[in-house]
Amino acid sequence: MSSSQDAVKRVVEAFERSDWSEIDVRSGNLRVHLSSTTAGSTAHGATTTARSAPDDSGDNPDDNPGDDAVVHEPDAPPAGAHVVVSPSPGIFWRSPEPGLPPFADVGHTLDASATVCIVEVMKLMNHVKAGVGGNVVAVYCENGATVRKGQALFAIAPTGSSS
Repeated sequence: MSSSQDAVKRVVEAFERSDWSEIDVRSGNLRVHLSSTTAGSTAHGATTTARSAPDDSGDNPDDNPGDDAVVHEPDAPPAGAHVVVSPSPGIFWRSPEPGLPPFADVGHTLDASATVCIVEVMKLMNHVKAGVGGNVVAVYCENGATVRKGQALFAIAPTGSSS
C-alpha cells in the first residue's frame, strides 16, 4: 500500500471513530472530504461524501454540488430480515467490474461468507459479506451511489425464516 493510501485510510478510520460531522484534508494534489450530515432533523436526509481528486486547478470542487450523489435511507426492511450495512463511507459497487453480473440480487440465495458488494473508499475496495445465509429480499442502493457508514445496503431473509 502506498504512503498516500495509508494516510487516506488513517483519515477515514479516524473519521469513523469520531463524532465529527465533517472533515476536509488536503495534502499536495490529494484532497479527502468526508461528511456525515443530517438535512433538517431527520435521519432520512443523512448523506455522506467521500472523494479524492487532484486539486491543482485552483477551483473549489464544492462549487459544483452535482458531483456528489445524495443517498436516502430505505423504508423499513422486511420483518426478520438481516440488514447488511456499509462498513464505511464510500462508493457502492454491485459487481466486481463493469459489465459483470451483480454479486447479489433480489431472489439470490447466499452463504454467510458470500460477497454482496464492494464499498470503495479512496480506491481501496472493501468486499462486504452477507453475514448470514439466506435469500436476498431487498437491494437498497443504486450501483455507483455514494453511501455512508452504517447505511443499509441489502436485506437478507435468513434460511428457515418466512419473509
